[in-house]
Amino acid sequence: MDFSHYSDEPVGLAVDLVNSLDPISKEERLASPQDILTLIGDRAKRWDGDGLVPTDDDLEEVRELRSKLRAVFEAGDQSEAAEILNGVLLDVGAVPRISVHGDGPHLHFEASGSGMARWLGAITAMGLSTALIEGGFERFGTCDSRSCDDAYVDTSRNRSRRNCSEKCTTRENVAAYRSRKSG
Repeated sequence: MDFSHYSDEPVGLAVDLVNSLDPISKEERLASPQDILTLIGDRAKRWDGDGLVPTDDDLEEVRELRSKLRAVFEAGDQSEAAEILNGVLLDVGAVPRISVHGDGPHLHFEASGSGMARWLGAITAMGLSTALIEGGFERFGTCDSRSCDDAYVDTSRNRSRRNCSEKCTTRENVAAYRSRKSG
């Protein structure tokens, strides 16, 4: 069964959500319900979340969801990561629904009930579940940079990614070069 529609945008959304709280500086990027909409951007239209308006309650629930999703990246092994994701899917009541838009019938996993936090939980947990199943737990990581701890999902062919972004990779390479030159 093809779940490739959960491979890109939902995984990216999950990573963006996890990284909306800087674990080092504690900078909070979800300070208001409007910040949730900014984080989601146009992705809500593709995933049947268009028209959902986040509330203050959703803000708190999304922050709790973020903590659970970060725990997936920090898990000790795939069993622990799977257990966390299964818990999120259960918490939001994610149920399959056949959708016929696009190239043909496929499954969407949607939260039972309503609300932005539950919708976001179903989409992001299903995205990370698909990444875990298709790519393996070794694809999940947190940045090796000394000044960053952002989460990422490694999509490189050789599974060699160690930093969350090119910016962090460059910063680490420059620091290593300077260290070698001075030492």
